[in-house]
Amino acid sequence: MHKIVILNNDLDLGGIQKSLIDFLIHIDNKGFEVDLVLWQKGGVLTNWIPKNINIIVLNYPSTWKSIINEKSFVKKAQKMAQYLKFNFYTKIVKKPWLFFPKIKKKYDTAISYSQNGYPRFFAIDNIIAEKKYLWYHHGSYETQGKMFNLDKKYYAKFDNIVTVSRANKKMLESHFSDYANKIFVVPNIIDVNKVLLSATEPIVDCTMEDGIFNFVTVSRFSKEKGIDLAIDIATELKNKGLKFKWYFLGDGDTFSEIQNTIKIRSLENNCLLLGMKENPYPYMKQADLYIQTSYVESQSITICEALALNKIIVTTNLPVLNDVLQNGKLGVLCNLDANSFAHEIHKLLYDKVAQDRLKTAVEQHVVSNDFTYQAIEELLKNIN
Repeated sequence: MHKIVILNNDLDLGGIQKSLIDFLIHIDNKGFEVDLVLWQKGGVLTNWIPKNINIIVLNYPSTWKSIINEKSFVKKAQKMAQYLKFNFYTKIVKKPWLFFPKIKKKYDTAISYSQNGYPRFFAIDNIIAEKKYLWYHHGSYETQGKMFNLDKKYYAKFDNIVTVSRANKKMLESHFSDYANKIFVVPNIIDVNKVLLSATEPIVDCTMEDGIFNFVTVSRFSKEKGIDLAIDIATELKNKGLKFKWYFLGDGDTFSEIQNTIKIRSLENNCLLLGMKENPYPYMKQADLYIQTSYVESQSITICEALALNKIIVTTNLPVLNDVLQNGKLGVLCNLDANSFAHEIHKLLYDKVAQDRLKTAVEQHVVSNDFTYQAIEELLKNIN
């Protein structure tokens, strides 16, 4: 039996994590022995992991506060030793992932399923495997580029670099031209049946009102996801006199900042922050428009899921979204400008012909995983 180890930071609710779950479900019946290495215990998506997958959690050292509050002298000494060891690898060696113990088990394949954090480095330095793959999900390298020289060194050691779209492949090739021949595309799996079934569940924490327009955005609250742009657009729409409610599902670093901006601009009745939802699909299904305002995207699972739900989509005109929405045939692509974005939304809402054209195109479109499955099969052949 072939042994595979997959490394990811956590199982919180996010695009990479959702993609990982669908990938694990797909390979679960292939007869492999699969270990999943995480740096954080628990997470919203833990229950979605197939039962055959063995989870290994690597523990961070205790915090300084925890050490101070520890009453047992022996435990305090143990925690302090681990704390000092982690700081040594972080500040002196400058390779904090070496703090975590090497995994002695020998694998046929190691997959770092995230380009962020420790997984990519740990896969090279602390894992024994015949072949090693890096999954790259981010839609840009500029925002990930602080460690370029280190990345270049470690990327060279992977047998292949897998990314999720043609646009991403071109982006990575522009930064890592020496490795262009080992970068290939495996799009994210979109579990259409799960999306459609989950969308039938009731919404219990709010009611989308009749007689106004209802918008939904599902996104992590981080700079690159452009929630600030969405609030600017909402401000423009309110100034135009549009009656609407815009529901935001997600959480993240910029949540408090966005919440404060909404309050300052008196948008509390228009922009509703519902937090993270394990099942966002009933909200998406009931929306008049699904809107995504990202500055950067790699593939956008939520855009593909919105297509599966036959929603009218308005989003930013990024290369990868241009591909997904077939140059505007399946949705409205907007410039990264609040005024023009708001203008396109307002125009669409009062253009029945344009709405019908988009609805027909989306309903005729089939969200397919055929290419993804084929690409994964090629990968699995390499494993065998």
